[in-house]
Amino acid sequence: MTSSSYEFRPLEVRGLKAPVAVATDVVFGRGGRRDLKLDLYRPADGKESLLPAVVFIHGGGWHGGEKESYRDLAARVASHGYACASVDYRVSVDAPFPAALEDCKCAVRWLRARAAESRADPRRIAVWGHSAGGHLAAMVALTPGQFEGEGGSSHLPSRAQCALCCSAPFDLAALWQTLRPAVEQFLGAAAVDRAAACARASPISYVAASATPFLVCHGGEDDLVPVKQSDAFVAALRAAEAPVEFLRMAGIGHDLDQQSAEVFGRALTFLDTHLKPSPA
Repeated sequence: MTSSSYEFRPLEVRGLKAPVAVATDVVFGRGGRRDLKLDLYRPADGKESLLPAVVFIHGGGWHGGEKESYRDLAARVASHGYACASVDYRVSVDAPFPAALEDCKCAVRWLRARAAESRADPRRIAVWGHSAGGHLAAMVALTPGQFEGEGGSSHLPSRAQCALCCSAPFDLAALWQTLRPAVEQFLGAAAVDRAAACARASPISYVAASATPFLVCHGGEDDLVPVKQSDAFVAALRAAEAPVEFLRMAGIGHDLDQQSAEVFGRALTFLDTHLKPSPA
């Protein structure tokens, strides 16, 4: 059950282009037996017009992390004229795949259902995540109509208009040897049939010409999720003639700074290109 009993308050973050307001711990749906929450960021301009929107999905190996980790980045993007949501989801210690994906899709649907309050334009929504969050963002973008769950707002689609994935795993089978505990816990009982379970939960399995536009960012020195994960994913998208941009950063490790001038500038240009022009 969702709630509309929340208020926006001014947010103090250094370096914002314009003032931003935030509403925290907004309930957007149900994940199993618990409420799912998100934080909403939007320009504090007093207007009611709809804005392009970005859903931020935190990392943490699918077993940890928190929506507050995207506070500064979400506020910074919001200050450029976006409605942003940083979302909570069930981690693997609570429920295995596809629970986390279902929750992220529920958040996208909720933004569409509550456009008047969130100011999120239902026709212009992006997903953005780092590491495990990048994996979930890719899965949201590539599987419209699948893994929808029963969290709420089921009458609306969860489709994203574009996706940004940083340091993300795209092929779980290829990570089995190096990150087996995290992958195995994420897959849960389904991991008994390892090959099938990995394929079902891997974004690379769903690449098609109809894929939404992607911006993929990865550090060349990532020792946790090797950059070859992004190399293969981008190659698959290009082979399918799907739209993709690739920022491969030499000398950068797994903790790629999404607020660095290079990444943020490229990301904002990507978002502006695909979301700022109002659809006909």
